[in-house]
Amino acid sequence: MSAVVGGVPLAFASGPGGGVPALFVLTGLLLLLFAVGFVAMSQRIVSAGGFYEYVGAAFGTRAKRAAGYLALLSYYSVVIALWSLLSVTLEGFVTEVGGPDIPWAVYMLGGLVIVGILGSRDVNVSARVLGILTIAEVLIIVILNAAVIFQGGAHGLSAAPFEPARAFDGNVGAGLLFCIAVYLGFEGTAIYSEEAKDPKRTIPVATYVCVGIISVFYIVTTWALTMAFGTDDVQAAAQADPADLVFTVGAQYIGTAFVDVMKVLFLTSTFAACLGLHNAVARYQFSLARERMLPAVLGRTHPVWQSPTRSSVVQTVIGLAVAILAWATKQDPIRIVFSLFLAIGTLGVIVIWAFTSVAIVKFFLAEKDDHSWFKTLVAPGVSAIGLGSIVVLLVMNWDQQTGMPGTWAHYLPLIIAVVLAVGFFFPTPADHGRPAEQSKTVSA
Repeated sequence: MSAVVGGVPLAFASGPGGGVPALFVLTGLLLLLFAVGFVAMSQRIVSAGGFYEYVGAAFGTRAKRAAGYLALLSYYSVVIALWSLLSVTLEGFVTEVGGPDIPWAVYMLGGLVIVGILGSRDVNVSARVLGILTIAEVLIIVILNAAVIFQGGAHGLSAAPFEPARAFDGNVGAGLLFCIAVYLGFEGTAIYSEEAKDPKRTIPVATYVCVGIISVFYIVTTWALTMAFGTDDVQAAAQADPADLVFTVGAQYIGTAFVDVMKVLFLTSTFAACLGLHNAVARYQFSLARERMLPAVLGRTHPVWQSPTRSSVVQTVIGLAVAILAWATKQDPIRIVFSLFLAIGTLGVIVIWAFTSVAIVKFFLAEKDDHSWFKTLVAPGVSAIGLGSIVVLLVMNWDQQTGMPGTWAHYLPLIIAVVLAVGFFFPTPADHGRPAEQSKTVSA
């Protein structure tokens, strides 16, 4: 629900408006093509490193390290953005119900500690928490969608939002930024491959189901929200009040009590997203450390829970430092912390996806055994072109995405180039000798 309440209204407001459902269809198809190659690669490379391991298998240690560092930057950025959104929303909710006026940074500090503890425990504990929260938030949005559809929306139901041309109305880059952001973390299916009992069977199923469910869910939800206002009117409504757009639909089509439930689940779903991404980042750090690209202490697991506890703790400490610094320097938690961190994090992930697609093509071209040309060459090749085009579009229109033209924010994409350069050109112990542990390459 965090993406539905926080991101979708911004896609309506700054993107193609009533064409957002069509844009989600195109995004879903592109990510499905990417998933085809991703799954094929996951059958050959079994590791907690995910994307960066695939890049390394094709291009070597330097490229692998560069992709790994960029993955850390990207997911750290997204996690911090979500914590900022959650903390500000919780601050407002508490005061709204008559509670004390506590600074948003205090909520962020407390949440980081809680997630750090959960992330340090066995993966099944975290998965259980995530599962309960996810089911609740999906159910509440399904109820909202059904209410709008059964009542016929504002002007009757229409397929107009799915017209392909509508996907390219307005600022397509901004729309794509928010559409793609909802898929962040889906590669967790492969990150946990070393902990899965039968990864060759479960990883493909989990990946396709994950991408498919996300796509269908957001296509239906954005269409229902569009119908709630009308295809030609939803953008104006989102621009007038993006923060309460979804809550307004809930109040109009169901009632205020339902909105209260939505607000609570919005908080819990954002917490769930923070927890899920925390675990993903911890495992990226863990895998990089095992490859001797980060300090070895981060590559050790807990003797009982077998989870990357130290990596989880380090991530928590960094998050606490960012929260304290942002609060001490009086940074706007939404305009600066949330918006800019989310933008740079999402852009970084898209760059990684594009590199991964190219790596998949190169890896299988070098393989001598039989493999499906569609799964290993055509699908990842098309996704590489599509994702690369999106990166160019976002960078060329960066000021429109951030809403801060002519400021230091204009140069933020350079951070991605710097991180890639550092990873590629600066040596680590992994460049000298065999790493302590490497990913497993499985024969076809």
